[in-house]
Amino acid sequence: MFAVVLCPILSATVGARPFDAMPACSQAEVKALRFITVGRASLHRPDCNTTSPLSAPLRLDFTYYREIPGDAFAKAARKIIKRNLPAVAFKRLASRIDAFNAAYQTIQEGDRYSLDYHADGTLVLLLNGEAVAREKGDDFASAYLSIWFGERPYSDALKAALMDVGS
Repeated sequence: MFAVVLCPILSATVGARPFDAMPACSQAEVKALRFITVGRASLHRPDCNTTSPLSAPLRLDFTYYREIPGDAFAKAARKIIKRNLPAVAFKRLASRIDAFNAAYQTIQEGDRYSLDYHADGTLVLLLNGEAVAREKGDDFASAYLSIWFGERPYSDALKAALMDVGS
């Protein structure tokens, strides 16, 4: 009898992914052209009170309210990373960025992209919970996260809201 009760508990624990259990520390609307709300972003961390909100591990989640072409993600990501990195650093990472961006697919209303930044420096792109791209290296992860958190991010308002981990 004891084994029967224990098995469901163990199977639920074994199958759980640590990123799925992270609380949302902040969230904000994602806007296109500064006024069209296209989705919602949230920053997840094991501890929302950390002094370093962009250190691994973390999850950056995006749930979309409308269709967005996959190539729009890829083009915007490349452009924003390029404007946030010195030319030499961008050149060194460009082929890895392009390979990662090739995984973007056209999404529909309700779809969710997540970026999981692991403690070992691996950045994983997930579409609706399924990994579609993976790249290892803190240099890559830092460059990629500059899209939202760099000196010249996608949106200053989105950056500010996500960095406000007390919200």
